Amino acid sequence: MKKRILVCFMVLSLMFSLVACGNSGNNAATGTDKGNENSSSQTTGGAEDASGDTSAAIDIWAPFDSTVTLSTVTSEYASAVYPEGDDITNNVWIRAYKDKFNVEVTTKWVSDEYDTKINLDIAAQEIPDVFHVNAAQLQQLVDAGMIMDMTEVFDTYASDLLKGYMNADYDSYQSGVIDGKFYGIPQMHWGIIDQPDYVWIRKDWKEACGLEDPETMDDLVNIMNTFMSTYGGYGIAVDQTLDYLNLLAIAWGAHPDMWLEAEDGSCIYGSVQLEMKNALAAYADWYSKGIINPDFATLDFAAMNEAVVSGTVGVQPFYQWWGYNPGVDTVSNLGAEAIFEPYMIPSATGETVMNSIFFANSSYIVVSKDCKDPEAVIKLLNFYGYMVDESTGVEDAATISAFTDNDMAHVVGAFRVLNPACDYTQYHEVSSALKSGDTSNFTTSGMWQKYNNSVEFLANQTPACTGDYMQQGNEKCSYGLATYVLDNNLYIKSKLWGATPETLLNYGSTLDDILTEGFTKIIMGVEGIDYFDTVVENWKAAGGDAATQAMTEMYGSQK
Repeated sequence: MKKRILVCFMVLSLMFSLVACGNSGNNAATGTDKGNENSSSQTTGGAEDASGDTSAAIDIWAPFDSTVTLSTVTSEYASAVYPEGDDITNNVWIRAYKDKFNVEVTTKWVSDEYDTKINLDIAAQEIPDVFHVNAAQLQQLVDAGMIMDMTEVFDTYASDLLKGYMNADYDSYQSGVIDGKFYGIPQMHWGIIDQPDYVWIRKDWKEACGLEDPETMDDLVNIMNTFMSTYGGYGIAVDQTLDYLNLLAIAWGAHPDMWLEAEDGSCIYGSVQLEMKNALAAYADWYSKGIINPDFATLDFAAMNEAVVSGTVGVQPFYQWWGYNPGVDTVSNLGAEAIFEPYMIPSATGETVMNSIFFANSSYIVVSKDCKDPEAVIKLLNFYGYMVDESTGVEDAATISAFTDNDMAHVVGAFRVLNPACDYTQYHEVSSALKSGDTSNFTTSGMWQKYNNSVEFLANQTPACTGDYMQQGNEKCSYGLATYVLDNNLYIKSKLWGATPETLLNYGSTLDDILTEGFTKIIMGVEGIDYFDTVVENWKAAGGDAATQAMTEMYGSQK
């Protein structure tokens, strides 16, 4: 499963009541906190003070009079680079919470097995004050009465910026509302601009062979065969999950892993439709001709990428972030001339190719019903949004760098909500500035990062800058293609647009395993293409029919 919702701000307005909830630990409005004098600083009216005066205002940026403690749990972020002495439990964010808001965040545990650990805590009913969960865990906590309805607290203390994130992706906001109560604050995403998928082709090989851009699937097959005959190796880099190979399925009109709408308004699963059978027939043909590595069924992600990094394959179906991994290692090992460039996945049928767009929000911030100061959680979320999206031009460059560089913006665990319009806006500003040299419209640290790294790659081919350059800076960059997809409505949105039905959650991994195993047998020639029908029947019997019914009941429409 994958990604997101349209970046254009939805006309639907999210109406927040701004009913204040007084708290004795919060200062009355006396001005914004130092360092936060920016457009998202605000006061919210309607709070009743001790004398019964409802005209008193709440300063959402003011520190607490007495130290407030929030307990949390988190997982490591492997790519973060901390200053000496810092770690995920003691860093620039943790210190800022105390300095700016008098909120002390304590971490009960840090684990790479986050889901397992938090499930144990939920089962034992020993949860921290604030943490993040998936949709199934959110429902479980609501059913158990373990978490707080945050409606009033959010309405009162959330900044205009934070509320704007909810407006920008109203469906994700609604997915956190259960029985009319706002239990799960969606952590959002950077926008559906990151969802269209591509076929990445090695630039120097393509140019050396005098090959044109692929406009049909036959063109792509010709490129793969030409690379094999010229440079050896295999035609395409894929792995045992079939996830990357199946990115090409949209060429046949198939949408694997995606719930679609049938003509009668019911929900159907893309992986078991006839179009998928046609895609598998093509994959099996490729395998029989040596285009696909005969050992693909044993290759994991790292082994798949090794073929790219070592220069033994020149075509790879991949997501928009190819430049980060394996792009960095490819440039480091083979040089900048060996960079791969993205292309739209070409049609195999002559029909317009429609990209698959998935519901993007995957996690929710929840607050224990026993938390004494839930408004502190919202203040910290406001602060994250300010530092990432509003601090440019207000804070000095060194301060912003400390909070955002070296992946420091990713070490905050539950204390962040992302801007769903971020990457769409960022791409347009960065690409425009790279053409004109005018950076006066930059408003976020992310814009500066993407711009500076793109300039650095252009000047020095610095491997570490490959990701930002290939995502936003190159003439042929993934976000440029994605913008074309979005602006021209060349996509289909999944019917699963919100919470996943419990029935589907219960059957999910079993159903996926049946399809992966069966499809692999077809591709490798162990079974003929008509075995697809048997796989579909096995899928239905193992819970596919029940999952489909549950999806139709929740997301189907009457025709």
